Formats: sequence, C-alpha cells, structure tokens
Amino acid sequence: MPKEDNRVLVGMNGFGRFALNLLWWWFNDRHAPYRIGFINDEQLTPEKISSIIKSDSLVTGFRKCKIVLTGTVLMIQAPDGRTEHISISSGPAERAGWLGEPGIFFECSGGRSSGADLCRPFLVGKTKTVIVSATCYDADATLVMGYNHESFDPTKHKVVSYGSCTVNPGVVLTATMNDMFCVVGCTVHVIHNVQEHRLLYSETQTLQRKFCTLERMAPQLLPFLNGKIAVKYTVIPWAGASIIDFAFRVEKPVTREEAVGVLKEAVGKSGRLDGLIGMVSVDNGPGAHIGSPYSMVIVEDEIEVVGDIIHLFGYFYNEGSGIRMHELAKHIVAKL
Repeated sequence: MPKEDNRVLVGMNGFGRFALNLLWWWFNDRHAPYRIGFINDEQLTPEKISSIIKSDSLVTGFRKCKIVLTGTVLMIQAPDGRTEHISISSGPAERAGWLGEPGIFFECSGGRSSGADLCRPFLVGKTKTVIVSATCYDADATLVMGYNHESFDPTKHKVVSYGSCTVNPGVVLTATMNDMFCVVGCTVHVIHNVQEHRLLYSETQTLQRKFCTLERMAPQLLPFLNGKIAVKYTVIPWAGASIIDFAFRVEKPVTREEAVGVLKEAVGKSGRLDGLIGMVSVDNGPGAHIGSPYSMVIVEDEIEVVGDIIHLFGYFYNEGSGIRMHELAKHIVAKL
C-alpha cells in the first residue's frame, strides 16, 4: 500500500525561471508540507516545460534527477528514488482543468500581479489562498519572510503577495538597521538583470531606467520610511545575478566597526537575518551567487561609513527569490 500523502496540494500558473527556481526549492525540501501537483503556462507546452526543467543553464539541480514526460504527466525522480508526479497544462489559467482542486494557487505568470481582483477568480473549489510571486499593491497582505509573515490570517488573507526580489531584502535589512541605528533616510540603487531569452531582443541592448516596486512597498511595510526612501533602478543587458546597494542615513554617526559588527551578528547563526541575508568577506563576483538561498549577500569588504551614512553593497539572485515564496507557502500551509 502506498503511503498516504497528507501534503496540501498546490497548483502553479506561469513557468518562467522564478517558477523553475520555486519548483527546485520545493522539490529539494523533502519535508515540505505541500506538493506541487499542477503546472499551467499560457504558452509553454508540456514538452517545453519538461525540456526547461532538464536543461536550464542556471537552475541545474534537476540534472541529477530522472525526468520523464508521459502525455501531460511529468515524473521527477531524485537520485534517492523519491518521486513526484505533476500534471502539466497549457493555455489560460481560467481554463485549466485542475482549477479549484489545489488548496493553494501559486500565481507566477507576472501578468496577473498588477491587481488582486485578477487573482480572485482562482479562489474556487478547494483553493483557499492565492500567493502572488510579485508585488501586488492591493493584495490582502504582503507578507515578507522574517518580517511580518507571522501575521498571516487565513480568514482575511486570500490573495497574498510574497513581496518581490527587492522588497524581500530591502524590508528585512532596513528594519534591522532601523532597530540598531535609527534610520532617518535611505537611498537604494538596483542594477537588475533581464531574462536570458530577452537578451536576443534589440530593446534590451541598452540601459533601461525603470520604477522599482520597493520604493512604493517599503513605506507601506515600514512607515518610518514614508517620504524618506528613493530607489534608483536600472535594467542592463545581463542575465546573471543582480546588484543592490543601500545607503542608510542614521540618526547618529557610527564607526565602520560598529556597523560591521551589528550586521555580522544579524546574519550569523540565530541572528534576526539568519538564512535571509548572507555576507561574504570579499567581492567574489556575481557568478558566485547564482542559486543562492539568500535574498541578498552583503560584501563585507565593501561596507563603508561616511559620517552618518552607512553604505552596503551586495548581490542578489532575483529569480532565485522563489525560496522566500516557498518558505512563505510552508508557513501558510501550517495555518490553513
């Protein structure tokens, strides 16, 4: 007799590299309390999704697995024999045959993230919660792991945003710096990548200045930043890890030693940023941070203090921030 599967069933819509990373973080977590049983993408066929999982250039963990597509059912088998089966569908999510079956719906397509009302049609049948893989300004809640994820209320929070690749490091790091040094202003510079396939497009072969959702979401989650944060966001023709640079103006001047000491304690074992923010002693380049489990990795050697301003430089693997969504999903499952 097969062992009964008591995990909460999850369906995923959209299969870009964020979703691929999320799939890997889930599959690699043998104790995850949920299972991804369905994947839908509006354009990608089951064959293409299977091919991406097998051969993606950055998410390479699945290369050690046995992957077999039989019709529309994908089997993924780990080297130890642990096996998952996922039903793959193509087309609009509203027409997916499995709609209403999973307890949780992962909205990873990007196109629906602009409004919670676009996600509410997925709250049918057995589906109790939609988790959006991007900023969703009118979501019932934006829950950032390590900051306010404990506030999840299943009776109130039906459409939930996990934050974003910049909101996650920005919020937890700024909250920590404020508690330690009293932040009175913050400037953030983001150098952001593009998806690998978009490097072929002519419009990506330049620098693009864009609005960053961190600038709007940070004051909502951290009211002390209202009117006191500016985010400069530039997209470049590059598909590797991205860069994020913080300049915190604090109430009283501090020494570099004080700043480094506080940060090392925070990111260390059992620190408030343990597992969320990492630190390396020297700049080892962006390639070292592909696949990183951290929302951001601070370079210690690049920490500078000028008067009352603390400068922090780091890398972030934005498409890998699916690990935060995975962790949030585990927390939500425990409360359903």
